[in-house]
Formats: sequence, C-alpha cells, structure tokens
Amino acid sequence: MARIEFRCVEQEANPRQDGAHNDSRMNVSLAMTAALYGATVVNHLEVTDLEKDANGRLNGARVRDLLPERNGQKSSEFRIRAKGIINATGPFTDSIRKMDDQEVQEIVAPSSGVHVILPGYYSPANMGLIDPSTSDGRVIFFLPWQGNTIAGTTDAACPVEQNPIAGEAEIDWILNEVRGYLQPDINVRRGDVLAAWSGIRPLVRDPSKAKSEGLVRNHLITTSPSGLLTCSGGKWTTYRQMAEETVDAAIATFSLRPSPLSGPPPRVAGIVQTGPNTVHAAPDGADLDGSCQTHRVRLLGAHGFSQTLFIPLIQHYGLETEVARHLATAYGDRAWTVAALCAPTDARFPVRGRRLSALYPFVDGEVRYAVRHEYAQTAVDVIARRTRLAFLNAQAALEALPGVIDLMAGELGWSVQRREREWGDAVTFLTSMGLPKNKVGLTRKQVEKGEVGKWEDEEYGLYARHDKPAETLESDSGGSVGRNPGIARDASANK
Repeated sequence: MARIEFRCVEQEANPRQDGAHNDSRMNVSLAMTAALYGATVVNHLEVTDLEKDANGRLNGARVRDLLPERNGQKSSEFRIRAKGIINATGPFTDSIRKMDDQEVQEIVAPSSGVHVILPGYYSPANMGLIDPSTSDGRVIFFLPWQGNTIAGTTDAACPVEQNPIAGEAEIDWILNEVRGYLQPDINVRRGDVLAAWSGIRPLVRDPSKAKSEGLVRNHLITTSPSGLLTCSGGKWTTYRQMAEETVDAAIATFSLRPSPLSGPPPRVAGIVQTGPNTVHAAPDGADLDGSCQTHRVRLLGAHGFSQTLFIPLIQHYGLETEVARHLATAYGDRAWTVAALCAPTDARFPVRGRRLSALYPFVDGEVRYAVRHEYAQTAVDVIARRTRLAFLNAQAALEALPGVIDLMAGELGWSVQRREREWGDAVTFLTSMGLPKNKVGLTRKQVEKGEVGKWEDEEYGLYARHDKPAETLESDSGGSVGRNPGIARDASANK
C-alpha cells in the first residue's frame, strides 16, 4: 500500500498543502492490484516489434524475455496476440509509435529533472519550501522525503535513455540555490549529497496542433490509423483519471464489451461476495459489474491499514518501532506478510528484521517478499524499484548490495556467475544514482570489508560527509592533542 502524504509547503510566505509519496511502492501496488483483479503482469520483457493483419490493423507484438541472458542463456522472442495495444510508456512513447509508423511525428519533448538527496536534518519533518524566484527563474523545491531531504529540480531538454546521470553542473546549481536559504547557519557541502539522479519528464505536444502552440500540460490520448492507442504525458496526481479515460477509449476503439467479474471474488482482506448469483462487492463500495470502479477500488494493502498498524506488528514480531512504521506505511496490511518473512535476529530485541543498511528501516523480509510476491528478478529491482534505498543513498545501497544479492540468490537459486552479473549490473546502475566514481571499481570483498567509507585526501572535500577524524575545528580547544583540558595537567588521564 502506498499513500500520498500532504505536507505544508511555504511559498513566498504563504503556506499551502502539497503531496509527497513513495512512487516505487505506489507503482508496484498498482501492478499487484491489477494482478489481483485478473491482469497478467510481466516484467523484464522487451517489445521488439508490433504486428499487423492483412488490413494493416495491429493484432499483436513480438517480445523478448530478457532474463535468460542474465543466466548466460539465449533469449527467445515470441508473439503475443492482442485485440488492441495500449502504449503507455512515458518517455519511450515515441519509440513504440515508430514501431507502428516510422514516419510518425514525435510528440514527446523529454525534459531532464535532476534531484539531489540530502540528510534529513536539512528540513523539518512536515514542512517544505518551494521557491519560484531562483537565480535564473526556475522553480526549486526543498522537501522532507522518506527520512531524508529532496531538493530539485532542473528542467532541460535531454535525450531519452534508460538510466540518465545527473551532471555536476545541475547538482552545483541546486546546492547553490539551497545555500541561499540555509547559510550561514548550515554549511551546505557537496559531501552532504547522499544521492543525485535525473528523471525524464515525458512532456507532450498535441500532434494535431502546430509546434508553436507549446506543450500539453495534462495527458494526451491519441489513436493511430492502425489502432495503436497511446496515452502520453500526465502526472501522478491524475493517474486514475488517465487510466479511466484510456480504458474508455480502448473499449470504443477495440470494440470491447466489459462484463461482470466471473467466478469467486479476489481473496483479499475485506472483499466479500453478496450472493451466489450477484455481483461481488468490496467494503469500499466497488461493484464488480463491468463498469468503471477506479474511484472506489483501493490498492492492495489498503483494506486492513490503520494509523496504528505498526503497534501490533511490534507486539507480535518484535520489530523495531522505526521498521514497523516503515512496513505499515509502505505495505499496508501486507506488512504482516513482510514481517513474517523476516528472519530471527537471535538478539533479545529486535526479534525479527535484519536491516539491509543500518541507516534505513529496510529489512531482509522485504527482499523475500519482493521476490515471492512482487515479481522482483534482479538486485536493482529490490534496491530501486521495490524499496527506494538506491534513490535515498547510493553508498548505503552499495553497502547493502552483498546482502540483497545473497538473499535473492537463496530465493531464486542463482549461480555464482549470476551473482557476479547482478553485482556488476547493480554497481553500474548506482552510478546513475550519484555513486562517486572511485567507488564504482570496488569489489564485493572490498565493500564487505568496509572500504566504501574510505576516501583519499583530495576526495574529502568533495564526497565525505564529515571532517577527517584527526582534524580540529576553529572552535576546538587550542590544547595539545591527547590532553583533556577539563582535568588537571598532571592527572593520570593526561599521561
């Protein structure tokens, strides 16, 4: 279960409410809810081509399973037949449209937005800041997020690529703007950047209008002559409206006939059957009669959620309070299953829940749950797409990586070669999360020995979050090293 939390945001001294959420958990919750209601969900499957019938109408796609390659095997292509195809691929929208028609006019204007993650002490827990009057006129926000602070964002045209990298110029611009709010009280340093990443906004142009008319602020639904239905643009706050309008368009375009749910209702907390020959109903009022119910259907995990859910999790499984709060917020009532998959710690307390990183409340049970219940197939799936560890702290994700790979290997039976492949691919991915260049070449053994936190002299000012242990500050005592000025010079402690 994922929630959108609303926090107070200061804008030109006028507070307003804005939303923040964990988009990886939201996205996975959507996919799992779709699966609950009968959708077939797959990942790591690449569309290589679209197929048409004799009349030029789309009737299927050629796809390639990417997972065998990770085990040193040859990937195979196969065909998926379809009455209709919906293209909802964000910044990759045009690449699918060109499979349908090579000459089609591009509608996506990709824009790079760089985000910088700073320690949580940079912002209050429930208040952020938005400044529309920066040094060059761009808007910048400064918000608490997942226990840390997120600052951004830039806005510049960019190419479409799988894992874009945040440039130092963009990072420096954000930090310089942040310094204007916090200095001289807080010294904003490059070393305080825990992660830095770039997202690609799929801004769109209406192909029926001239380019001079600018970009569409909301989503755009179009249908090609061959029947490719494309939903592009949009934003998280309108995702249900986007889905509803796209499905309505698909029903009309592909001559589909919605029907009531056949068979027993989905087995999920709270869903009931009203009778042997009647529609099924969920407690939130959804009637599964074939009509649109997006305004009523809750995401998986929401049915048994409460603000105090973390308390019985602590009482039953002996979890740390921070971990229990995190699981309840991120998984809703599925937190019970996640907690049950946590191995005993063999300690008096906590009884269960071994942290993947000492800095964050992500635990071993989440890795097992991601593999068994959420289709996770790679280490990057876990550190970036089921949890947000890679987005929160690139070096912490690197330190957690050996444990994540071992847990997944135990679940999926990975060979030594597959574990090495996962290590290499995950480290490469972490470079797009802001992992310092000198950490990319570390071996697994070096990481396990604690060498992630070691820096060369010239790197301290750039990447280290603290002064060298031997360094003294101007405010420190002028006494000689090794002497405690608070006690007598001839005391045994000063000898």
